[in-house]
Amino acid sequence: MLAPKPPKEMLIDKMVHKPYLGEGDYNKPQYGPEQAISFIRIDRSPQYIINMDGKQIQYNALVFGYRGLTDPLPDFKEQDVLVFDGVAHTITSAAMFKEPYADQVYSWELAVI
Repeated sequence: MLAPKPPKEMLIDKMVHKPYLGEGDYNKPQYGPEQAISFIRIDRSPQYIINMDGKQIQYNALVFGYRGLTDPLPDFKEQDVLVFDGVAHTITSAAMFKEPYADQVYSWELAVI
């Protein structure tokens, strides 16, 4: 038994994924080849935290992708770059969730800045 996923019609967004490979000369980040990804959901609501230093942004958006719906669904990691709305965003948190009754990926939740 697998957990239900949202209808594919709700996954209306697209993005470009550039995987982070490491640092090159002069500590400049290097990225792998770009890959277009479709059928994702982007929540463009920024999240802030308030502390003694003032108001700080936690993330600009959350990106959701689902196995079997998002095409393709690569393994994401922190420091990968996602390009959507004409802006490059860096992944600050890449949470992978597994099916409750099977050892397979259910979805990804990516916080980006």
